[in-house]
Formats: sequence, structure tokens, C-alpha cells
Amino acid sequence: MREKSIGWINKKEKQFLKFHNFDSNFIDGKKLILILKKKLFTYLTKKNSEQEFCPVFNFNALNPKLNFCHIKPFGQKNIFTIERELLSFFGFPQYGIHGNGWTEYKNRIFFHFAIRSKNLNHFPGQYDNLFAGGQPQGISILKNLKKEAFEEVGLKINTKNLVRGSTVNYFHDFLGRIHSGIIFIYHLKIKKKNFVNIDGEVERFETIDAFEIYKLLESKKLKPNCIIPIADFFLRNMNDLFPKKGILEIERLLKNGRKIKSL
Repeated sequence: MREKSIGWINKKEKQFLKFHNFDSNFIDGKKLILILKKKLFTYLTKKNSEQEFCPVFNFNALNPKLNFCHIKPFGQKNIFTIERELLSFFGFPQYGIHGNGWTEYKNRIFFHFAIRSKNLNHFPGQYDNLFAGGQPQGISILKNLKKEAFEEVGLKINTKNLVRGSTVNYFHDFLGRIHSGIIFIYHLKIKKKNFVNIDGEVERFETIDAFEIYKLLESKKLKPNCIIPIADFFLRNMNDLFPKKGILEIERLLKNGRKIKSL
């Protein structure tokens, strides 16, 4: 039977497993669950992480499952579940939802950002999409989106103003590990601006002109994966955001492989 790599172990994690007498580079699912239950409890409690379990699917980690029904409970066909904090530890793809909150004012587009609490373990104080969160087992993607919007922003989402975006798989270096992420993107047009954080994960909110986003990138204040939903928004609304001549010029430069200057 052909082997399938559903994750990977980095050198640092190999040392951790070797300490617990697991020398093989290949660990079957049942043995892995046993490790997690018996050997990694101390690791989890030291991380002070919430017990949120996420599914692992029988797909190659470099080509993860992307197509899901957004209204049915997530993870129904998993091979096992694992605590969220350990997904990147074992190279398992991590799923999450990201919601862009945007407003149109005087023919200009503005994005609403949540500035992450300084008490968070990951990316404290950085700018995040208005609402976002991991996708746990047993709750639908859409229901999880609504839950995160209420807990982080105090919003009760009206689906009439909600647009489903792309599902994107990306890879990046995170805490010395190669992290595989899949995000389900949504775009929400918002009228109210008096946002209220409920779960304590947001320090404050800011509204920024769409054409000023580059300043967040230059200052490295934007949480790395948050540019993906923003880029998705631009691509979906390019005809409304840019004059036709500008779009044609971008297409021409890309086709010719030339560097794009400020238009």
C-alpha cells in the first residue's frame, strides 16, 4: 500500500519524540493518539492553551483537502482529532476562518481591523482581519464564522451582506516550524462601527483606507496571513476599485513580466 504523508516532523520535534522513546520517522495514527494522550499533557498545560480539538484528514499535507460544505458540521470524515496547539507541531494542516469587515464611504473603501491583545500567545499587538479564528471539529464553517464575529466584534451577522470568498492554502515559517494553513475567507460589508470585543482577544479596533494597507505591510504590523483575505477582496472588486486603464496596465505589465510601479 502506498504511504501518504499527512504531516511532517521538524528536527526540534524529533528530539522531543526521541526523548519519549519514539525513534521512527513514521508513526501510525493509533500510536500517535496514544502519544498525545499519555505523553503530551504536560506540554499542553505549559502552553496554557484552550482545549479546542481540530480534525486531521486522510490527505497529503502538501495537498490538503479544500472543498467542504460550509453549513454542515466540520470534520465529519476525519481520521482523528488533535488539540489545536499541536497541529503545527506535527505538520498537520490547520483550518480557520477569516472575515474582512469593510465599509464604503464617499466612493472609497475602508477596512476594519482588530488589534490583537498583547496577552495572546501568538502575534500579540498585531493587526488582524476584523474577525478570525481556528476551525474546530463539529461546528459548521458558517456557524463558526458567526460565533467568532460575535465574540470578537459583537456583531450579529446578516448573511445578506456576507460574501463568500476563496479557500486558500498557504505555508509559512512559524516558531521555527513549517506551518500549513487553510483559510475560509468571507467579506462582510458593515454599517456600524461601534465594535465591542467580548472574548478578551482584541485590544482595540482601527479603520484604514484600503489604499493605505501597504503602510501596515511596510511596518510589519499586519499579522502575516491577514494579507490573503485582503488580496482576495481586491481581486474580487478590482473593477470597482481601479479605473479601467489602470487594470489594463496592470495586466499588461504582469504579462510582460515587468515590475509594477505605483499607478
